[in-house]
Amino acid sequence: MKTEQRFSSKLLGITLGAALLAAGSGASAQSNLTLKILAPASVGGGWDNTAKAIAETLKREGIFNDVSVYNLPGKAGTLGLAEFVKLKGQSNQLMLTGFVMVAGIPLNQSPFDLNSDVTPIARLTTDYEVLIVPAKSRFRDVEDLVAAFKAAPSSIRFGGSSAGGSAHIAIGKLARELNISMDQVKYVPSAGGAQATAAMLGGELDVVSAGYSEIEDALKSGQVRGLAILAPEAVNGINLPTLIEKGIDVDVSNWRGVVAPAGISAAQRARLTLMMTRMVRSRTWQQQLSQNKWNAYFATGDTFDRFVRSQKTVVTQLLRSLDILK
Repeated sequence: MKTEQRFSSKLLGITLGAALLAAGSGASAQSNLTLKILAPASVGGGWDNTAKAIAETLKREGIFNDVSVYNLPGKAGTLGLAEFVKLKGQSNQLMLTGFVMVAGIPLNQSPFDLNSDVTPIARLTTDYEVLIVPAKSRFRDVEDLVAAFKAAPSSIRFGGSSAGGSAHIAIGKLARELNISMDQVKYVPSAGGAQATAAMLGGELDVVSAGYSEIEDALKSGQVRGLAILAPEAVNGINLPTLIEKGIDVDVSNWRGVVAPAGISAAQRARLTLMMTRMVRSRTWQQQLSQNKWNAYFATGDTFDRFVRSQKTVVTQLLRSLDILK
């Protein structure tokens, strides 16, 4: 019986793969039966980790048997976006997107739109920001950091992902809550949380804000110390205080999802949506959520379309209120 189930699962993966790649993906893609996922950021970052988790889950569950991940980092994902829009009509292509890219588009004056220039498929996860410092930092806890930030704002070198991303917004919100103007804040952007952490460990930064999944290994190794998680309430399995419980009204999360190129058919979009729906219901994906401390945030179809549209307005207003976008 188990052999029959494995055979059936593999056959379903091949059949779904062929269907997804048909009618508009190009002859070479059809013959290769490869689903390609673009992570528009460096290896080791949140988008890269999520893309690899998707690929692993699809293959392990037999939903899609040939999946590859590639990276095109830069400018909050907008460099990758500029290349991805050229793949119009190719239903064997997906790209990671999220909060960072929504903010990166106006900040980098990208001409592309996440509703009209690509096809929203599914929102998948959200990942809370964490404030971390080197293990030997003078900031023993978040109270130490807040006191120093109030006393001499420009003396602290903050870092995180790209300008205008969730990390930058986290620091901006913290500054606003402490009545510190953004022109006094030193924020150094990096390609991702992992890269910012490496810069901090190299002595270039004092404090980094990054998604928990990006810096979990560094936390567990003892290289860095967590000061706070920027969640609305305590998170199971993460032994860090929230800023809210410290009396500072700041919580920031970084949602992630996938889009396909523009120009795919309604049937191809439906198949990709079905693929993501089957994936998030699988045991392997639930293990990925638990292992990476991601929060499930699944939405597809019109719900995801409307969410992306609303994010453009909300994030732009937030960037302006924090004086990050002029």
